[in-house]
Amino acid sequence: MADEAWSELTSGPEPVVRVAADDLQQARRARDRLRGDDGQVAVILDVRVAVAGDVRAAYASLGPDESTRGVRYAGTVSGLAGLIADIETAGVADGVTLVGGTSPADLAEIGRSVLTLLEQRHRAA
Repeated sequence: MADEAWSELTSGPEPVVRVAADDLQQARRARDRLRGDDGQVAVILDVRVAVAGDVRAAYASLGPDESTRGVRYAGTVSGLAGLIADIETAGVADGVTLVGGTSPADLAEIGRSVLTLLEQRHRAA
């Protein structure tokens, strides 16, 4: 489980538990275990992100750090929004924490951009 400081861009009444998982299947199992029968816990998955204008630049900024465990994403803001929507739709997690090598302000801006895209997708659905 992750324990560093974090900022929540959305809120809800449930208690929140952050998890770090090696892959999406492991994250879903952790969510199922933590939520139990009552579903009174929001499970938030850590996702290490590298976002750039194109996928190649994003992969280059993510780096080859093989020691970093966990779910990783490299690509565009639009692609990240798609991944997060898929994570929610598939019941992998109730939300995500964006973790990266960029400054917290950059991550917050990425988060706001992703939220805008998710809101647009929701309205279009």
